[in-house]
Amino acid sequence: MNKRHCFLKTPPRLLFALMFFLAGTAQAEWIQFGRTDDFRIYVDPRLIKKDGDSAQVWQLMDFTVAQWADARTPVGSIKNLIEYDCTQPRLRPLAGEAFTEQMGEGRMVANERVPNPQWEGVEPNSTPEKMRRFACGLKP
Repeated sequence: MNKRHCFLKTPPRLLFALMFFLAGTAQAEWIQFGRTDDFRIYVDPRLIKKDGDSAQVWQLMDFTVAQWADARTPVGSIKNLIEYDCTQPRLRPLAGEAFTEQMGEGRMVANERVPNPQWEGVEPNSTPEKMRRFACGLKP
């Protein structure tokens, strides 16, 4: 699908930033990492892939109320593949997938690979920093 984030009509940076203000497969064992009234963030530690000084992890944003890709297509959850730099506080979004049901279930309604993903800084003591430390196996 070539339309950028049409499933939420949200700019890419905002979409990826949303999931970080807190905090696959159908066989994944998601554990809750954070929550708001609107969504919950999950991660499956078994899906973390470390390679040198970086770690990639699929994170699941599970909405408490469906979002809408269009008038007929609900979005119950979004999975995002994020790469973290384990030597400095930064991340970059690599991919995203939107599903009609919660917990990454139902029909995939959109997916995107981010072309030429750029590194973004991570604020100290923020949820993205906590997730980076978790993914990289660093002390909290």
